[in-house]
Order: sequence, then C-alpha cells, then structure tokens
Amino acid sequence: MTQEFLLQNSWLIALAVGSGAMLVLPYFLKRGGKECTVAEATALLNHRKAVLIDIRDDETVRTHGTVTLAKRVLLSDVEAKVPTLIKNKEVPVVVMCNMGQKSQGAAAKLRGLGYTDVFSLEGGFNAWQAAGMPIKKTQAA
Repeated sequence: MTQEFLLQNSWLIALAVGSGAMLVLPYFLKRGGKECTVAEATALLNHRKAVLIDIRDDETVRTHGTVTLAKRVLLSDVEAKVPTLIKNKEVPVVVMCNMGQKSQGAAAKLRGLGYTDVFSLEGGFNAWQAAGMPIKKTQAA
C-alpha cells in the first residue's frame, strides 16, 4: 500500500520537496552574513554611531555620488585600511557597494578580522538612492 501511494503521488512529493528547497535557498546564498535595509542602516548610523564603508570604485562614485557620512575604502583595500579607520571592533559597521552583493564578501572579511557587528546594506547604494536618502555628488576629475 505504501509503495503504491508513493508511486501514484510522486509528482506531489517532488513538488513539496522542490517548494521546501526554494524556501531555504535564500538563506544559503547569503553565506551566513547579516544584511540591513536602508531604514535599519539609518537607525544604526543615528543611534549606534555605526560606520558606513563605501567599497565602490572611484569611477562609480564620481558618476553617481556617495553617502555623505560614508568612508571610502576600495574593496581590495578593506582588510588593510578598515582597521586603521575603525579601532573599536564592537562599533557597528555597514558595508555598501552598488547593489549589495560585493559588500557581503567585504563584510565577511571584516568579521574575519574580529569586527563583531558587521552588516551588508541590502540593495547597496541603489537602494539608498531609491529610498530618497541624501547623497553627495563628487567633483569630476
């Protein structure tokens, strides 16, 4: 009886397993990193004195601007320069790239250096700008 039931309903079982996999997949793709929304990042900046690190390249910043309070550190320099900017490893750090993907890797590097409260800005600079948050344009060189 059990084998017959499994054979007759195999497509339902496959659908259930597939649906479950689709539900948990996003958790595995984040690589265990913490993300924060623009609103959460703003609260961290205002209430917990978080440091915002902009890891985008110089050309992108010249073209699109940056967040006024952001400290600029190239992605390739994160491990070398952030420890000189942020001595206290308990201070919250929000890492921002263009769309929120590269910042996850930079955040993981900072966690590896011992920073305890590191976030990747979900959606990156694009989300910040779309939320109508203030940005500053830089002078073209």
